[in-house]
Amino acid sequence: MRAAGFLLPLMVTLVAAVLTLRLLDALPAYWQSWTTPRSAPPVLAERLEYATIEEAERGLEVRIALPSYFPSYLRWPPATIRGQRDPVKVASLLFLSSQGQQALQIRELFWPGEEIPLPIPEPAGDVRRTEVRLGDAPALLIQGQGQDGTPINQLRWRAGGMHLVATTIYPPEELLRIASSIHGE
Repeated sequence: MRAAGFLLPLMVTLVAAVLTLRLLDALPAYWQSWTTPRSAPPVLAERLEYATIEEAERGLEVRIALPSYFPSYLRWPPATIRGQRDPVKVASLLFLSSQGQQALQIRELFWPGEEIPLPIPEPAGDVRRTEVRLGDAPALLIQGQGQDGTPINQLRWRAGGMHLVATTIYPPEELLRIASSIHGE
């Protein structure tokens, strides 16, 4: 009986010490989660589909910038028009080639911050990044490949208070020509 009277306080002290050490171990991560600034809101799953550009503009309450140069080998209107309202308004236009292949995607992210607020897929493989100028704006040209090895070119820049990302299977010169004709408000 005497041993039980001695072991019980010892066990309570040991359990309390283990719980205290676990709490102290978790404290830095908890503190960092509260003190680290958040650069962009998280991605939410709501994706919207629209039949027309006008419907997307009404639904998202934005003005979608379109290229004034539109090559004849691309089909108009866009094959798909998708949007997202939260946490950032996004309009995504997908254009097909005259052969029906996905050929050009233009994403417009209505976000005034310096960095793109959501993860946007980039070309893969042997990627080459080049700083270029798009009018007066700096832009980033990313050259790589798609999942099937097809050459993919992507251009990222800011205009009119939004971020734009244009991705195509066509050469960088053609991408720059299309992108330079897109003017945000």
